[in-house]
Amino acid sequence: MRAHCERCDSEVRGIYRHASTRRLARAYLLIPIPIIPILPMMASDYVVSLPLLMLYMLGIGPVLAIIRDPPTCWECGAIVKALPQPS
Repeated sequence: MRAHCERCDSEVRGIYRHASTRRLARAYLLIPIPIIPILPMMASDYVVSLPLLMLYMLGIGPVLAIIRDPPTCWECGAIVKALPQPS
């Protein structure tokens, strides 16, 4: 990703700290889609399924933190702003 670094005052390559983990984090958010049709049955099972669903919800906070992490400069590590893509 092309970005402009204020500290280096040049166009640099922007990178994400957890690049491969970001892909997995996006997949983590898609896990509930196949579960939606059986959600009423899961809610009735308050011994196993409901606590597991609550644990899943606790994991969303760290996942969103990884996804929202801004890109940084490849050379100095400063937070950078992405340049607009040429059309």
